[in-house]
Amino acid sequence: MKRKKTRDLLFMGMLMLLLMILVYQGFRMMRPHTERADAEQMLYEVSLFQMQVLSTSLIDAASSENTSELNALKLAAYSASYTHDRLAKSLGRGNLYAFPALGGLVDAIQTWQIGGNRPLSEGEKGLLHEYSEIFSGTLEPYRQLLSGSGQVISSKNDELEKEGKKLAALFNISR
Repeated sequence: MKRKKTRDLLFMGMLMLLLMILVYQGFRMMRPHTERADAEQMLYEVSLFQMQVLSTSLIDAASSENTSELNALKLAAYSASYTHDRLAKSLGRGNLYAFPALGGLVDAIQTWQIGGNRPLSEGEKGLLHEYSEIFSGTLEPYRQLLSGSGQVISSKNDELEKEGKKLAALFNISR
C-alpha cells in the first residue's frame, strides 16, 4: 500500500512538472521575445547604401555616349533621392539637409532623354563628370551623418549641405 502511495505521488509530481513546462512554453510563445531594430537607423543604412550605388553609377556614366545609357544612373539617382527624402522626413525636416540636387539629376536625365536615344553633348558629359566629382565629396560626411544614438551630427549635415548646394548650383536649383 505504501508503495502504491509513493508511486501515485511520483506520478502526480511528474504530471505537475509536465503541466508547468507546458504552461511556461505557452507563455513564451505568446509574448514576443525578439528585439526590435531601430527603424531610423535601418533607413539611414539603406539611404547610405543608395548613395554609394549612385556614386558608382556616376562613375559608370562617365563613359556614356548616348542618353539611353543613362537609365541605370537615373534609377540610382531616383532611389537615392527617394530614400534620402524618407530619411529626412523620419528625422524631421529641419534636422537633415533635403538634398534637392538628387532630384535635379533625375530631372536633367529625363529632360535629356525626352528626345529619345541621341548622343550626349559635350556640355552634358561635362555636367555629369563635374556632378560625379562633387558628389564623391558627399559620401564621407554621409557615412558619419548619424551618431550612435541616432541623432544627426550637425557638422556633418553642414558639410553635406555645402556639397549639396554646389551640386544644386549645377542645375540652378535654389532650395
